Amino acid sequence: MDDVEGYYQKITELGAEVVYGPEDEPWSSREIHVRDPSGHIIRFGQIIPAWEPKMEIGRVSVTARIEKRLLALMEDLAAHKNMTIGEMLEETVLHSFEKMPEGGVASSHTQKTLAYIQELKEKHEINYDTHASHRFVERKTD
Repeated sequence: MDDVEGYYQKITELGAEVVYGPEDEPWSSREIHVRDPSGHIIRFGQIIPAWEPKMEIGRVSVTARIEKRLLALMEDLAAHKNMTIGEMLEETVLHSFEKMPEGGVASSHTQKTLAYIQELKEKHEINYDTHASHRFVERKTD
């Protein structure tokens, strides 16, 4: 989920029985455990970035040509995530390398950010699919 603290506030005000948390867990998640009316414990978690241990790296500048509407979306998304475009791309690419147990790949975006990306796609008139880049051709200029 996107906001464990907000959810915790809301459900405790409504009288839910929170049996644990909110607590930061070593697996980069902030969690609460809630007892449902049947007595089952349900865990709610929010991904929190692991900022430690620090990792010394070297960065290089790259020149890239990117479809202009997609670049506009990337700039907005990076600003939304409080990152540079480079940091956002590093995060996204690294997540795309990680297979999930049930198939597919990990996503670096929460449901809230994915909804925001949909808004950005509309804003920047990105009406093509995930694999459209294979069809991109340079527009001829006279």
